[in-house]
Amino acid sequence: MNIDISYYDDITSTNEVLKQMALDGAQSGKVLVAWHQSQGRGRLGRSFESPKGGIYLSMLLDNDSTMLLTAKAAVATRRAIEQNTDRKVGIKWVNDIILNGKKVAGILAQAVNDKVIVGIGINFCTDIDALDPAVRDIADTLYKKWQTPECDAIDIVNTLVREMYDLASEKGPSWLDEYRGASVVLGKKVNIFQAGVRTGSGIATAIDENCALHVLDEKKGEVILSTGEITLRLS
Repeated sequence: MNIDISYYDDITSTNEVLKQMALDGAQSGKVLVAWHQSQGRGRLGRSFESPKGGIYLSMLLDNDSTMLLTAKAAVATRRAIEQNTDRKVGIKWVNDIILNGKKVAGILAQAVNDKVIVGIGINFCTDIDALDPAVRDIADTLYKKWQTPECDAIDIVNTLVREMYDLASEKGPSWLDEYRGASVVLGKKVNIFQAGVRTGSGIATAIDENCALHVLDEKKGEVILSTGEITLRLS
């Protein structure tokens, strides 16, 4: 596959711009990378804070399950971080990368006609104190604003893009074993949310071949989640 990467100092949203490109006929392999977004979007229509100091990229891929591509993107992001830095990160189902118990990257996959756009935002050397107070306490960054990164942000971009396009065509179980092995939720107590409303809680017991999360709910028995969100319970 031919990979075509375009870089922007500022953009409204890499996902939204790439979506229009896809509607205009762009092919799989098109990648947009920005260092700042003015209108970044997250899951469920939420805004995604995108200050300078972050890496924001979107990739156009052939159509597949958005759930599987989201999980594969989590594996690719983890690989890119760990291959280029000394940071060790985990994966919180289904789309968050976790460093020191806090979110350091997020992923959003969107279907567009016969393609899927996978958007990834990474706090590279983000000033956490400049984030909205609502997310400041749950966010982390690979490097603090006063640190000198040991790698260039483009090194992470190049590794991430290569790993993601390789994983997109991988059909075997090895990547999913890696996803499960990096999970920070399996075996842990979690709260379940649907459309922002808490609907249950229990122990996360498994991630199946479709990347659905199995939770042994305290009141309902086994619950299988293919949508929604979870948070870790502290007690």
